[in-house]
Amino acid sequence: MQSKFMLLAGASLSLLLCGTVLSPPAFGQAFVSSQAPSSSMKLLAEQVLETNPEIMAQREQVRIAKARMQAAEAGYLPVIEARGLVQKRQIDIKDGGQGDSRFVAAQGSVEARVRVYDGDRTYNAVQVAKAELASAQAALDAVITDVLLELLTSAADVHSERRIGQYSILQSDAIGEQLRATARRLEFGESTRTDENLAKARLATSQAGILSATESLNISGNRFRAVSGQSATVVPPLPALTALPNSLTQAQTLAANTSARIRVAEANADASIIGVNFAKGALFPQLDAVGGYEYLTGGVANLFTGKLPNDRSALYAGIELNAPIFQPRALAEIRRAKAARDQRFAQTEFAVRTVNQEVATAWTQWQSAKSIIKVTEAAVAAISEAAEGIRKESIGGNRTLAEVLDAQNELLAAQISLERATRNEFVARANVLAATGVLDINAIVGKNDARHAETIVKPEISSLGARPAPQVVQPEAALPIAATDLQPQTLPLGLTTGAAQGSEAAAEILGTDIRPNSSRPDPSLLGTKAKPAR
Repeated sequence: MQSKFMLLAGASLSLLLCGTVLSPPAFGQAFVSSQAPSSSMKLLAEQVLETNPEIMAQREQVRIAKARMQAAEAGYLPVIEARGLVQKRQIDIKDGGQGDSRFVAAQGSVEARVRVYDGDRTYNAVQVAKAELASAQAALDAVITDVLLELLTSAADVHSERRIGQYSILQSDAIGEQLRATARRLEFGESTRTDENLAKARLATSQAGILSATESLNISGNRFRAVSGQSATVVPPLPALTALPNSLTQAQTLAANTSARIRVAEANADASIIGVNFAKGALFPQLDAVGGYEYLTGGVANLFTGKLPNDRSALYAGIELNAPIFQPRALAEIRRAKAARDQRFAQTEFAVRTVNQEVATAWTQWQSAKSIIKVTEAAVAAISEAAEGIRKESIGGNRTLAEVLDAQNELLAAQISLERATRNEFVARANVLAATGVLDINAIVGKNDARHAETIVKPEISSLGARPAPQVVQPEAALPIAATDLQPQTLPLGLTTGAAQGSEAAAEILGTDIRPNSSRPDPSLLGTKAKPAR
């Protein structure tokens, strides 16, 4: 029985390894610390801007808009056309003619045409194309902003979930040590079966928290992989971001001038205004200057002489006028253009309201996150001191195991709250920059954000068990675990560490005895009851 309780301390590690096997290999080992990654978020962002398919697709849309503008500008250039015709003809002359005539007729011409006036349709077509190009470029900026925001958000989520998982693992290890100490005390009659069951329940709860954190980490890692194109096993540290405006009013004023969403809407509105003038141009006459050269050989025989005419050529120049009289289709197009113009006006107003609301929401979340960080930092400090006090008081028997475990759980909850508040503060800052339209590659500073580089210290256990030396874990990086590292080591007596210990712990929790034979553990140093404090 004693060996069962000693092996329960390894249950959290075993379940973590089980989660590693069940999880995708890129993320299952994310809680394991290693050296910090060599790449920075700025370098990764530059790579994403070049390889992200969504950005690449919008770049092609910009190329399409540029080609349309070039096509519209070509309306100012002359049009030169060459035409040729070769025909073999047979003429049958009826009613007493001189017989059939067979000959080859050919003609060729080269003509140049310059549009002199077209109701300003060419000019308006160029202006519409320029507005559409500006809209496409603003849409590209919007896509870049969205992709960078998703990159930073998913990276922050990976770091946050990884650190929460580390907190949960360390807490689970501490509870496992508490359970082992309780088993030893139960052996000497210094604790009760209730303490043992309570410790088991807390251990199972902490292991469930580890699995939940692993699930969240895998989801965040998949998001990071989708936006960055690389594995989330190693995520660069979160960068420092450019400074935010001093007030919400300044942020909204900045957004009115720089927001990509507003710029897209305004460019589309400009294009629709000019589109009305372009449609009206169809009702105006068109005047072209025309010049060319024509050559003719062969032809119809002269009815009187019966001879074919001689070859001839002509050089001509002049003007050509086309005046519309009744164009119902053009009138319908004008009505459509006006309706599209009114729609774009409404969309512009909606974009302004939406951006103002997004800026205000992100600003409020940022301010709230900063306040929550201050509160949770105070809570962590207070709960840490309280947990230490309860631990010391448990030495004299003034505190029970339940109180010690409750203090540790409250400390874990406060640490998780602080970590999530820190994540929310970073994401809210990025959202403010995105909503104002200034989240680009220049907004990502190369240096790391010091607010996201704290260390994680393993919680201390109470005097009910031996006090281990604090373990410090660097949370910002994790490298892949080799496949051999996941294999349990074999002990001389045929037992295995890690997985075997977890199996026994799980068997004990589930009420089944599948333990291998083991030797009795050495007597604990806590075999004698501590004297009450005076």
